[in-house]
Amino acid sequence: MLTIKTIGQVLKEKRTSLGLGLSEAEQLTQVQKLYIVALETDDYKALPGDFYIKAYLKQYAEKLGLNADRIIQAYDEGKGITVEDKEDILETYHFVKPSERVEPEEEEPKTWRHYVPIISLSAAALLIVVGVFAAVIMNKPETPDLITNDYSYSKSVASTSKAATSATKPPESSTQASSSVLEPTIAITGTSSAMVATISNISDPVKVDFSAAAGRTIWIGMTNSNVAANGQTLTDGANTLSGLVTTGAENSVITLGSVQGLTLTVNGKALDLSSLTTTGPAKITLQINRTTTNSAAQ
Repeated sequence: MLTIKTIGQVLKEKRTSLGLGLSEAEQLTQVQKLYIVALETDDYKALPGDFYIKAYLKQYAEKLGLNADRIIQAYDEGKGITVEDKEDILETYHFVKPSERVEPEEEEPKTWRHYVPIISLSAAALLIVVGVFAAVIMNKPETPDLITNDYSYSKSVASTSKAATSATKPPESSTQASSSVLEPTIAITGTSSAMVATISNISDPVKVDFSAAAGRTIWIGMTNSNVAANGQTLTDGANTLSGLVTTGAENSVITLGSVQGLTLTVNGKALDLSSLTTTGPAKITLQINRTTTNSAAQ
């Protein structure tokens, strides 16, 4: 029988048919439990925006094994989804009269002969263990006595080796080399929800590390990088993420579901996020000006 159901009903029925609770679904799909409830109740106002609604619908549907394109199409058209409901199969029961019931036969008590093989095997194993232990004790080598002269000789050899090492060690001044390395610099401009970070004096690889504070759930997207196209969500179970900017790329756009409780570093240098005062989604554009490192030996 064909029926029309909402997107939320389809998602919830699929999750429950897989035997997944909300916490298990959150771990499987990397979608926050709060957003899973919103999707399954068709409460799209609880999500950050249309971009995030489609991203979460796609990610959630794919992880549950549903047709994500059909889900997104139904959301865009504002329609339900036609599905086929399976009819329940009624089980039939046959009443058995007390006089027709067959009682199970009582098992006869086991005699001592039943345990003879077990006792024999246990005794054999014990004899083997005792035999091995006795052989180890009898063949144990004697411990040689320590001689004072041997100790003195070893100490003298060690002192001689140490003196030889000190004599052959070249002066530090002859092997020292000075290198001139330009430290990366970061210039920040922008507004409360959009920021531009211009990074100068930096070379590949450019590594961006994200860390979410305890209790925070933050969705992260990053262009020109190895981060998945549909982004990744940081939660208490996985609260860190490292992204590498594509070699030679001059910029990378970072999209954030929230900046509250987020720490961000570029090649170990912390990025000041204080100018992002919004409590909602935010965007950071990394402008990358690479340089080379010059070294000179004295």
